Amino acid sequence: MAIGVQASDVWAAADALLQAGEQPTIERVRLHMGRGSPNTVGPHLKAWFRGLSERLVGGQGRATDIPDAVTRAVAQVWEQALAAAREEWALVSTQEREELSQARQQIAADQAELAQEQVRLRIRESDLEAAAQSARTQATAAEERLRGAERQAREDASTLKTLNQRLATVQEQVAAGQQALRETQAASREALAASEARHAAHEKRWLGEIDTQRQALKKAQEELDRTRKTAEATVEQFQAQVANFQSQTTQLQTQVTEGQAQLAQARQDHDAQARRSASAEANIETLAAQRQAAAEAAQAARVQAEQSLSQLITQNDTLREQLAAKDRQIELLMQVTARKRRPNS
Repeated sequence: MAIGVQASDVWAAADALLQAGEQPTIERVRLHMGRGSPNTVGPHLKAWFRGLSERLVGGQGRATDIPDAVTRAVAQVWEQALAAAREEWALVSTQEREELSQARQQIAADQAELAQEQVRLRIRESDLEAAAQSARTQATAAEERLRGAERQAREDASTLKTLNQRLATVQEQVAAGQQALRETQAASREALAASEARHAAHEKRWLGEIDTQRQALKKAQEELDRTRKTAEATVEQFQAQVANFQSQTTQLQTQVTEGQAQLAQARQDHDAQARRSASAEANIETLAAQRQAAAEAAQAARVQAEQSLSQLITQNDTLREQLAAKDRQIELLMQVTARKRRPNS
């Protein structure tokens, strides 16, 4: 453990400097010892000077071999040393006072800063209290809004329930309309299938009869030139009638296609009606308007389907009449052919 500077160390260093003819000062003593601070060395050196004076005075009352010149020189050195010590001590004291003044200034600055910090803390505490009050006010308002939202949610739930009930009614009406439309479409398809079947049977029969007639005409071609010309003209007329019949059949198919397109349009109208019914959840007035529009569209679709079915029935009757006329023409042609062949037989 290091030992601090003792008074004996300072005194020994001062005696050594004095014997060497140098004036003992705080800095010289510190340099001689190689350690020690001015605050530690100063008081011990001051005590050494006081003891040196006493030693010199005590030595004058006794017999001594020290010459007066040496004594005076020592006294002079002593006075110089005291003056230097006083100056150095004054310098050290001035430095200490400056350091103390700076420390006091620093303390005052710290106190001022602490006071400012306390003011800021009080302001911050006031702001926090105001913010807390505002937060409490906002929380109260939020609770009020929440209760209002809950009441509105209950009212909306009741309204939604009513809308769902009305929507269910509309959906039932739409389902009934769809069923009626499907029944109309099924009847139209059955009528069209029956018409096509009859047309295929008649066409097959006509082709067979035409082939038979052609064979008979080939056999009687050499003998009955005039009959052949008449028969050829009749056949050409019959072919024209067949072409006309095919044209009418094409028109019928076109009308059937148009009927299917009308049915598709009816489906699209129904889909539009379903979308309008779905949007009824948002607005009850829109629901009423869409329901009315859906009813009108369904009625129009039923009327259109009934009109299309009536047209199909009328065209079917016309086709049957044309087929009957063709049958009569074929029978007449066969009778003419039979009469032409009788003389030869």
